[in-house]
Amino acid sequence: MSANLDVLAVGAHPDDVEVHVGGLLALASRRGLKAGILDLTGGELGTRGDAATRRAEALRAAAILGVPRTLLDLPDGRFDEGEGHRAKVMAVLRELRPEVLILPSPEDRHPDHRRAHRLVSEAAFCAGLRNYPDPAAPGRPFPGEPWRPAAIAWVGGENPGPPDLVVDVSEVWATRMEAFDAFGSQFTADPAQALTRIAHPAFRRGVEGRAMHWGSLITVDAAEALWCAKPVSQALLRLLERLR
Repeated sequence: MSANLDVLAVGAHPDDVEVHVGGLLALASRRGLKAGILDLTGGELGTRGDAATRRAEALRAAAILGVPRTLLDLPDGRFDEGEGHRAKVMAVLRELRPEVLILPSPEDRHPDHRRAHRLVSEAAFCAGLRNYPDPAAPGRPFPGEPWRPAAIAWVGGENPGPPDLVVDVSEVWATRMEAFDAFGSQFTADPAQALTRIAHPAFRRGVEGRAMHWGSLITVDAAEALWCAKPVSQALLRLLERLR
């Protein structure tokens, strides 16, 4: 059985993926790879922007990057690692069948990001179990063909330390930041709204600064970083090779 997606990036909220790996996805699209985004929630508890606004921004950002986007619609701030939410993630993974899965950081100031890492990691393992029971139909196996990603990587948290993998995104940097800026409700300083941490201009400068720093490690203008279990899987190394 072959993968339907070469890479799927998961965010707890719309815009999480664009903060960290928008360039990787734009590059994947440009290289003809099959890439996608999965948002676990609609971000409805955010200080700025309602769910409808954030959904529209997310679809615009995905169109800029050239990838499809799936919204699972788990409850923002209240999803858990229980059977019900795990089953919903499993169903998406069996449908999209990603070869490589990119997750939020397991160590991050936002509890949803940490919880999302654990939830999707568990769902990715369970989605590969042929005899996993269907919680909606006792006595029957979980629907869909079993599928387990060949590799899992994750983005950095607040102070992640040296990355395991670095991807040159210099050629798609303008596209990547256009997708980032599509989330105007979140990242644009507006005197009429509360000045959140991510709406302060320093946050955008931090995104740019990290890209410059990761790029300096491999002598390019801009790069994005990933972390993963060791040894690094062949699936991740193949993905990086195809992104060059």
